[in-house]
Amino acid sequence: MIVADVMSRGIDPVQPNATVQEAAIRMAEEDIGAVLVGSEDALQGILTDRDIILRVVVDGLDVTGVLVRDVMSSTLFTCRETDDVADVLREMTERQVRRLPVVDEHGKPIGLVTLSDLGKLARDPTATAEMLRDIVEPHRSEERSNDEETAAPQS
Repeated sequence: MIVADVMSRGIDPVQPNATVQEAAIRMAEEDIGAVLVGSEDALQGILTDRDIILRVVVDGLDVTGVLVRDVMSSTLFTCRETDDVADVLREMTERQVRRLPVVDEHGKPIGLVTLSDLGKLARDPTATAEMLRDIVEPHRSEERSNDEETAAPQS
């Protein structure tokens, strides 16, 4: 299966000079956890609900005065609609990201693929839940590994 089979098509990026409040309102209206930042021809970043909390709310900044470009994640990992979903899932796992913009052969954004899109394809819900938990909670998977290493053997 390829990304084109599961991705959300069409994007309406937020402009980098929009306020965080404007972006957050859009996220709330569309019931989404992130917006792409840039234009329909090129992306400059992604703004997630986590970015807003950690870079604006925690610091006590005014959402009406902070610009998206000042708090967005500017390092973007992307995929193509022809990529195999297993490869994309592996990439998301390695990079610890929940969303990947989908670009065409010219780098123009055409959509978005999310962990929940990929999770719908799972044949083993238990294995999928564990894998998704490891991606979204990497610090907890490290704690589980440490606990397993230090646990006394059972007789």
